[in-house]
Order: sequence, then C-alpha cells, then structure tokens
Amino acid sequence: MSGSNWERSARFTGHRGSVYAMAPDVETDGFLTAGGDGRVVRWDLRTPDVGEQVADVGKAVFAMHHDRERGWLFLGNEHGGLHVIDLHGRRELRLLQVHERGIFHIIPIGPDRIACTGGDGALSVWKVPSMELERRIPLSDEKLRGMATSPDGAWLAVAGLDGRVRILDTEELNEHWTLEAHARGAASVQWHPDKPVLFSGGRDGHLRCWRSDAGFASLYAIPAHRANIYTIAFSPDGHRCATASRDKSVKVWDAATFDVIDRLELRNGGHTHSVNTLQWMRDGAVLLSCSDDRTIRAWSPAQSG
Repeated sequence: MSGSNWERSARFTGHRGSVYAMAPDVETDGFLTAGGDGRVVRWDLRTPDVGEQVADVGKAVFAMHHDRERGWLFLGNEHGGLHVIDLHGRRELRLLQVHERGIFHIIPIGPDRIACTGGDGALSVWKVPSMELERRIPLSDEKLRGMATSPDGAWLAVAGLDGRVRILDTEELNEHWTLEAHARGAASVQWHPDKPVLFSGGRDGHLRCWRSDAGFASLYAIPAHRANIYTIAFSPDGHRCATASRDKSVKVWDAATFDVIDRLELRNGGHTHSVNTLQWMRDGAVLLSCSDDRTIRAWSPAQSG
C-alpha cells in the first residue's frame, strides 16, 4: 500500500453518546444514525453541520433497519426492546419485547420478515407488517451479533460470541452448518456479492473465508485488524470491501484479491475510539463510518488517487 487513496470528506457531530447504527435515508441525499443517546438523527451529505432529530426512544439503540417501502424504522434497544417507528409521521407504532438483553442486529429476510439477534443468545423472526412473532430460536448461551443473508436469499449466517457462525435456511430456519470460526468470539458476517464465499470477523482480528458451495469449507484467514471486527461491508458494485474494528480503524480492501487499498485511522482524519458500523453511499463513492467517539465520518477517494 503506497500513500493514501481515501481521504475524509466530512465529519458529522451532534450525538451525545456512542453511534452504533446507521442506515441510508431515501428521502434525502443522506442517512440515519442512532446510538447511546437514544436519538435517531437524519443527516444530509451536503450539509454535514446540520442534523435533524427524527425520533428519541429514551434508551441506547444498538441496531436499526430502515424499511423503505413502508417508511418504517426498526430500532433495537439496549434492553431487548424492538421499536417500530413511522418515520413519516414521526411516531412510535409498536414496542415489542421478546429478547431479555439488547438487540444487536436487525435485517430483512425476504419482503415480509425481519430477523433480530439478541444479547440473550436468541434469534427472533417477525412478520411484517403485522409484527407477529414467527419464531424465537435460542441458538447460544452467549450473545448473538451480526447477521447476513446470502445473495440468493436462501441462507442466513449468524455470528455469535461463542465463536461460532451458524448457517440457517431462511425458509424453515433450520440450522444446517455450524462453523467453529473465531475462538474468542465472532461478531460479523457478510457474503461476497459475486463469489460463493462467506466472510466472518471476530475478536481475534481475523477475516475468515468459507466456501459456501463446498459445505462451508475453510479457505483462509486474513489478519485484518488488531481487535474485534464489528462490520464487513461490500460496496454496491462489489469492487471493494470495508471492515470496521474496535482497534479504531477502517480498512478498505480490493474485493477481488483482498489486498489492502487503504487504512482509515486517526493519522488521516479517522476515529479516536472503536468504529462500530459502516455504510456505503452514492453507489460506492462515499463510505460512512460511525464510532464510540460520537461522530460519523465520510470518506471518498482522493482526487489524486
């Protein structure tokens, strides 16, 4: 890696606590964030010094999913509550309680279901829009963290603090494979958009690669970070991948070779604390990172890069 290919293009401030969750906002050229202060804030990429509060649930928010079709926000709080917010009307529609501890990730599985991972080791699946609980599945005695569905929608990968990555089918939610992935705990998973490969990240700072069309055989491990890898995010065009870590850095990778393109850290305008999640914007021209330092940073390829 020679020089710096990416540079910080904006810094967003205003949260009064760690920023844990982020989602694109289709109504503006912007995005939504939530975190330890319980507030959901809407930001416009063009005006980083102005944030608009759109909700306040009064509890730390660990996870968020924006249902663009319905204009709903799903928020997972520190105590295991699932808030359903009408973003247009700026009002809470439901507060559902099925997890005994915090909700760490929320994703859609198909057009009419969402899944949540809990600090109680359970996976919950909800029907949308009725918000009827379809299943609560105890998978582990430890926290469940990141999830991802395969590109064809058939499989759900779930990372757990027990070090395992579990592969369930999205139809019946049966567990088909259990991968002994990270001895000190698994935190994140993501499928490669073009290759039959699942990536997992964990407390050991490694990215591990699993061949999904060969019984999830282990391919190789990359020593990517010095601490837990919280997020693995591929750009919309599939050409780049970014990883966020507790070591306060973001790495940008070539998604074909997994060579490092750049490391975004304090020396070049990065975060001073743990980086919690990432969001690609503008078809991959902008990468957003949010942190325990209460800020969001926007990154873009340097003009000379």
